[in-house]
Amino acid sequence: MSDQISQNGASGDGEGESKARGLSGNALGAMFMVLSGIGFTVYIVLSKELSKEVHPVFLAFWRSFIACLISVPVILRVGLHKMKTKHPGLLLLRSLFGTLGFTLAMVAVSDFFTMSLSQFNAISFSRPLFVTVLAAVVLREVVGPHRWGAAGVGFIGVLIMVLPGIFVFWQPGAFDGLNLDMGTLCAIASAFFLAFAIVLVKSLSAELSAVALLTYANILSSILLLPFCFIFWSDASLETWGWIVFMAGTGFIAQFCYISAVKVGDASFISPIDYLRLPMATVADLIIIGFLPGANVWIGAAIIIVSAGYITVRERKKAVQRVARPHDG
Repeated sequence: MSDQISQNGASGDGEGESKARGLSGNALGAMFMVLSGIGFTVYIVLSKELSKEVHPVFLAFWRSFIACLISVPVILRVGLHKMKTKHPGLLLLRSLFGTLGFTLAMVAVSDFFTMSLSQFNAISFSRPLFVTVLAAVVLREVVGPHRWGAAGVGFIGVLIMVLPGIFVFWQPGAFDGLNLDMGTLCAIASAFFLAFAIVLVKSLSAELSAVALLTYANILSSILLLPFCFIFWSDASLETWGWIVFMAGTGFIAQFCYISAVKVGDASFISPIDYLRLPMATVADLIIIGFLPGANVWIGAAIIIVSAGYITVRERKKAVQRVARPHDG
């Protein structure tokens, strides 16, 4: 979902429209972000529950294909000229990384593994940390010591979540009970690939709108996942198909609300609200499996959130300075 958002930042037009309705851009953005968090939580809960009956890769295809059916009429309404691009190769690469990211996310939270929704969400918050590293390597962005330091601290938070024994690493047998399963590795890989997609979106957003990028993402993801849909084909009941459609629709709405939130609100104000997904997922874990995350998850998540929040605020300040600089003289 959130791999689409870094293309726009706050939009002056969107804020003007929201003020006309009696709400500030940040207030409307906050509402959209809360709705996005609720939608995304429902989406991953349904994904986890449906994986008990059908393969998560099968679910990933239908999530993308149904979202494609929803988004195509939208792009037809705004005009096919919005889909023109001079960088088809870059667009395909971005879709490949995005597809890997959300597919691995569905595998990570699936019934195949024991990962809780709250731990998955906490790990997903590491995306801004990966974006910082990839922006420096791929886009050759200048990353100062503050952002490098924040990224390093954030990755320590990830280690705390996946390696609880790190608290007492000096003691013999601290990591004897280590259980770094494939679910955790898939969640970390998902965050990495979605971060890569975000970095590529930064290059594409100059010529493509959010709606166009969203449509391309769903179309290309459907094409990329089609062969795997047949490989992992699962027979589903009529009721299960109904839930699959509902899951895909919920994911699309959550994604749309996320994009809308960042479009009308200030990124430094809106982004921290996304962290409400963690307590939402914790409530879902408690209701569904009667599980509460351990102290290492909360501590690691807190470190990641603080470091990612610092990076977000600092990037926003840098963006404002870049915009203001031409007028300084």
